[in-house]
Amino acid sequence: MGLFDKKFCDICGDKVNLLTQKKLSDGQLCSECKQKLGSFTSGWKQRTVQDVKAHLEQREQNKQKYRQFNCTAAAGGRNSTLQADFNHRWFIFAVDNRDFRSGNPQVFEFSQLQDFWIEPEYRTLDDSDNDGIPDNRDDFDNRQLNNQGGFGGNMNRMNNMMNTSMLNIPLAAQPFVRNSSSCSSPNEIREVSNIRVCFRVTDLYITNPIGFDVTSGISSGNQMELMNAYETAVQVMQLCRQIKQDGTSVNQGYSQMSQSYGQPQQNMGGFAGNTVQNVAYTAAASAQVQNNAYNNAAPVTPQTVDASWICSSCGTRNEGKFCQGCGCAKPAAMPSRCPSCGWTPANGQPMPKFCPECGARL
Repeated sequence: MGLFDKKFCDICGDKVNLLTQKKLSDGQLCSECKQKLGSFTSGWKQRTVQDVKAHLEQREQNKQKYRQFNCTAAAGGRNSTLQADFNHRWFIFAVDNRDFRSGNPQVFEFSQLQDFWIEPEYRTLDDSDNDGIPDNRDDFDNRQLNNQGGFGGNMNRMNNMMNTSMLNIPLAAQPFVRNSSSCSSPNEIREVSNIRVCFRVTDLYITNPIGFDVTSGISSGNQMELMNAYETAVQVMQLCRQIKQDGTSVNQGYSQMSQSYGQPQQNMGGFAGNTVQNVAYTAAASAQVQNNAYNNAAPVTPQTVDASWICSSCGTRNEGKFCQGCGCAKPAAMPSRCPSCGWTPANGQPMPKFCPECGARL
């Protein structure tokens, strides 16, 4: 067979475009059949035509499965969320890819979630005087000081005090954060520019981690945006814990997020340089007051959640999925927020049938 001979798709038989084809170990796919493969799949050059046929059959079965999917919990940003169906013990990644747009996102079993973590992304800022404050927010050039003593030595000691009083990562997020090593280059500082949540699932055709951004980006020096992004990421991690524990409630208050921004912590986020590890430039004395208030606060006591329910048909109190008195199924829980955009009703207001922000059916 010559180089320019016509080639045909091994699935549908149509002619293959050499620029848009998908190569397999024993054949090729046309661009139309290639689009039918799952968005999260990879490694097709090492797979066979028979693998593709088996996968496409699974995709058709998944379409029927998704029609039964009923989101009972969701966490994430406005554009991408992790959604769970605790009645069927299924979850999906509601992200903007061709699977979700076509109405056939892959439905995973709870048991397929293997790992999950938070991954900060960084931008690099110049720090000419190497004092830990970016040049665009630095009002004083420390290179003019005598670093061996006198006023210059006092300034360096003040910088060191601030280094131990500032914060990088909230306490609630620290157990989940990865890929956060410090930048060792002189005269440069790393600043968190985005927060990404990542997952690894068990699937024959998915070999790479799955991930999505919890925000569209964090403005330089905007501590509030950074805190909100970490809080959203922690909510996704908590939902992952519930999925891993078969729906068992995980009570870890998110109120620790704001408190933890007054604590000295590991060099894992915010600004990371040779000497300064913080993102907020406040006075050392103010940060120390926050530290003392946090250290003296009473520990948070987890509350016990009553998982029982009362059957509307016979009035029997139950704890399982079906009524012990009449056999009726446990009613599905109403969502507390819109699974598409994250909108939540005001305190005391009932959940409407349709989201007032995006129009999604609730």
